[in-house]
Amino acid sequence: MAISANNWTYTNNSSTSSSSSSSSSTKTDSSSSTSSSNSSGIVSNPNATLDKDAFLKLLLIELQHQDPTDPMDSDKMLTQTSQLSALEMQQNTNTTMQKMVETMQKLSDSFSTAFSTSAIGAIGKMGTVDEDIIKLTGSDEVIALKMYLPEDSDDKGLTLEIYDKNNKLVYSEKSSEGQEVSKGLFTLEWPGRNNDGVYAGDGEYTVKVVYNNKNGEKVTASYGSYPIEGIVFKDGVAYAKMAGKEVPFDQIKEITEYKSSSSTVQTPSDDEGTSDNEGSSDSEDSSDSEENTSDDSTSNA
Repeated sequence: MAISANNWTYTNNSSTSSSSSSSSSTKTDSSSSTSSSNSSGIVSNPNATLDKDAFLKLLLIELQHQDPTDPMDSDKMLTQTSQLSALEMQQNTNTTMQKMVETMQKLSDSFSTAFSTSAIGAIGKMGTVDEDIIKLTGSDEVIALKMYLPEDSDDKGLTLEIYDKNNKLVYSEKSSEGQEVSKGLFTLEWPGRNNDGVYAGDGEYTVKVVYNNKNGEKVTASYGSYPIEGIVFKDGVAYAKMAGKEVPFDQIKEITEYKSSSSTVQTPSDDEGTSDNEGSSDSEDSSDSEENTSDDSTSNA
């Protein structure tokens, strides 16, 4: 018995003569067909490559029609079965991995859309970057501090305050009075020394600017806190436009909506005044009613 994977035909040696002649005629037809095909050019067989199902079917047919006097080698059959099992496991793994990749891609697209929407909603709010502290590493180092004033100042000047990691004030400097400062970005310099002119020491420091707005209310501006002016997308990554730079959103640790000091001051509403007036009117009506009742009682007596 012989099996060919190229043309999917097999020959049984124990068949009768009639079967042999039929097989021969079939073979002749196949040969003539192949010859006619070859005469016009080389034609590839689309079934030359077997998948796992075709391989298993072919193996079963081969076992069914094997020669009893010369059976298939058991080692060969075991090898083929093992290869079939390994092939099936690999195909199943590839299918599972492909589905996981598709699911992760859909999830990533969903997160990207949601994040883009939330990023656009951050425009106009205050963002605090990770680097909201300054690091002093040398006694001759002069540090330029880019600050942002959220409100206009009055004419009494600004006060620069430097705190160490223990929140202890190590340096303060007040600007000259008589000049108002408009809200927005401006730059200050700190020479890295305390109020006695001594080097403050290596380490991390926090910077604040304290001043009064035009309503006389205290305002504190912190280093590293700037308004988010816009959003830029580069290669699928969102950047916030802050302080003249484009900052990745993963470097922004806090986003808040700035509220001026004046916005927290509560004033009596018209409704409260109306309520008080109504209460006063009700009490007056009640008093008049009691007086009228008293007069009626006296008259009846």
